[in-house]
Amino acid sequence: MRVGTGSFRWVAAGAALTSLLVVTLLAGCGGGSTQQDGITAATDTATSFLDALGNQDVAALRSLMSAEYLAANDVPDPITREQLIDALGYVTAYRFIPDEDITIDGSRAVVTVDIEVAGKGVREETLVLSLQGEEWMVDDFTAMDWSQQPVVQDAENVEVEQALRDFLIACIDGDTAYVFDHLSPGYKEKHRLEEPWTPAEFSGVFGTARSYDFVPEDIDSEDGTAEVDVTVEFGTRGNLESETTRVVLVQEGKNWFVDVFPFFIY
Repeated sequence: MRVGTGSFRWVAAGAALTSLLVVTLLAGCGGGSTQQDGITAATDTATSFLDALGNQDVAALRSLMSAEYLAANDVPDPITREQLIDALGYVTAYRFIPDEDITIDGSRAVVTVDIEVAGKGVREETLVLSLQGEEWMVDDFTAMDWSQQPVVQDAENVEVEQALRDFLIACIDGDTAYVFDHLSPGYKEKHRLEEPWTPAEFSGVFGTARSYDFVPEDIDSEDGTAEVDVTVEFGTRGNLESETTRVVLVQEGKNWFVDVFPFFIY
């Protein structure tokens, strides 16, 4: 793993997260204005592509891929979120420093980027761009494998999976209003919760989490109740600890709510 001065850019992995922290750095580049303009334009495309991955904006993602990449990799049209997850997973953060990690050679740009995927940690990948007309397009990305086919899930389990992912993302992001709204009435009554936690209160209840993971195919649902083992990674880089426990959701009307969540400590 490279050591750089840039921080990770945290990106949404679902609808629960509504803001992004912009921390990729574009410093002054040598080699004249033409080279700098090229790096700036390539940075814009790379950032848009990586943000689309984190936000699971499949339409934007596909629009940034070159025709050659689409054909060579048999990329679905349209791409579903399930297909994207199977090709890569959930991207929770990425980092690259444009003036250090982008190399341009004529109409080809190579971006070395660190990405963090939920449950898989941080790894270094290569994003290749090609200049087509006046636009940089994605020509290759070593992190994605489009040969992976999604496992067909029960429709109910798909709803449970998405509800749980959105809840976990809100927990990691500290969105206490969303978390409170998606706890079951029974959970709130049991723990005497009448309103969302303050940020300080929530930090004491949940701590600092970086990522989560669970196997959607392991979701066990029956008669309006669903449960699955969930792993959450707590701490900071270089000092991480993982905890795995059983999470239970219950269905109220058409929606799923978290009913048992042992990660919260009272």
